[in-house]
Amino acid sequence: MKNKLQFIEKSGLIFFLVLFVSCSSNSDNEPEKEETMIEEPKDESSNPTPNQICDDVSDFPILGPSASQSQSCNDVSNPNNQGTLDCRTDNSVGGYENLANDWGSYKITGGEIRYDGTKTRVERFFKTISQGNNKNTILTGTLKIVDLSDGNTCIIQSHAGGNILKGEEAGSTNRSAQFLLYAKKSSDKIQLETHVTINPYTTDTGGGRDIKNFKILNYNQEYTFVYETGYDADGTAFSKITVGDTETYIEHNHTTERVYTRYGAYGTSDTGDVTAHVEFKNVELCREQ
Repeated sequence: MKNKLQFIEKSGLIFFLVLFVSCSSNSDNEPEKEETMIEEPKDESSNPTPNQICDDVSDFPILGPSASQSQSCNDVSNPNNQGTLDCRTDNSVGGYENLANDWGSYKITGGEIRYDGTKTRVERFFKTISQGNNKNTILTGTLKIVDLSDGNTCIIQSHAGGNILKGEEAGSTNRSAQFLLYAKKSSDKIQLETHVTINPYTTDTGGGRDIKNFKILNYNQEYTFVYETGYDADGTAFSKITVGDTETYIEHNHTTERVYTRYGAYGTSDTGDVTAHVEFKNVELCREQ
């Protein structure tokens, strides 16, 4: 009996060490830097499995592609969140900042200006995963929408890249997002919409998206979310979005060579009310190996 108990104790210790190393020694971003953020206790039931790699919340972001110094956020050298920051907005009234209780604030101001061809945005994004069987990323956290413009604002999206391997427009090169979660004004509430690309945008052709109402939210209310995207057992691209108690699953009609996830605030109206403000906390992204 004594030998059996010793075996169980050793097995448990080995499992713990494997799990710890797999989620703390791998990171998508810059080397870890000193920070003063206090870590909140985590629910053990949400711990990643041994075949997942999680991005370290202590990583500091850098500017995303095509964002020049003049388009950077005021505090871009010292944000305290994970992922890479793509900040293209009027930094006198927009940008990223840290708030109390570990919230990250994403503010954008729209208008007719375009930054390297794109609308105003302040988003974080993560390295791509390559196409394969049972490979995915899982983005989790809590969101709160403070303000919206007269136009739609994207808060979560996945961008598919490379050649389209199968499905619609197979053989062409994809150049657009495959899934977007948009927020827009709806009286005194917020209407979330799912935008799913069904006619892929490619280097040679335009495209189209299927738009569906997803969920009604309240302003300044906290909602947990989970966004999973990647490739299923057959290597087909999929997305699954859950906000609060509402969930939907999408099998994409085209599968590309790679995909990555973004979150934050992207796009506002060009006229009228042109500001949007979204906040996130407890954000974590894990990738299946």
